[in-house]
Amino acid sequence: MLLWQAMAEAADARGSVRAWRDHDAVVVQAQADVDAPIEIAWRVLTDYDHYANFIPDLKSSRVLARSGDTAIVEQKGEAGFFLFHFPLEVIFSVTEQPGSSVTSRAISGTFKEMTGSYVLTERDGGGVRLSYNGRLVPTFQLPPLVGVPALRAAVERQFLALAREIKRVALTGRSSGDAQ
Repeated sequence: MLLWQAMAEAADARGSVRAWRDHDAVVVQAQADVDAPIEIAWRVLTDYDHYANFIPDLKSSRVLARSGDTAIVEQKGEAGFFLFHFPLEVIFSVTEQPGSSVTSRAISGTFKEMTGSYVLTERDGGGVRLSYNGRLVPTFQLPPLVGVPALRAAVERQFLALAREIKRVALTGRSSGDAQ
């Protein structure tokens, strides 16, 4: 019964996601408050090898190389919105500021430019605020009316899944990479 309750509470992650066009780019801002210690939030945020276990649209995510606080991460998948779907094939250079932030920059893939920054901030009264700021310039043409909503929807699904996973791990103590 406790596991079921923990899973239901973990599914209740709420946040806000905004997106808008800035010339050829889509700018995204997101944030969510999560009832979890910052140490767990950090562990989930930097567990790139297991993102495909809990992030919708990702088929694979893996660390190709690591040197100190920098990792090279490859992610593949497909995202979409109604009839518009686009490939997600990106290799990122990721820089970690332990316990507080992760910044990434696409170095190859289906985006001309894809930069992002996740920041973890401890909240008064407990828990953590997960914030994301990103800028995306795809190599493909975004349809005029559904392009920005499609990217916003994809980022929202992925961002809220990350927040739910942080909360789930805080409640259950089990990471996505733990043996089932």
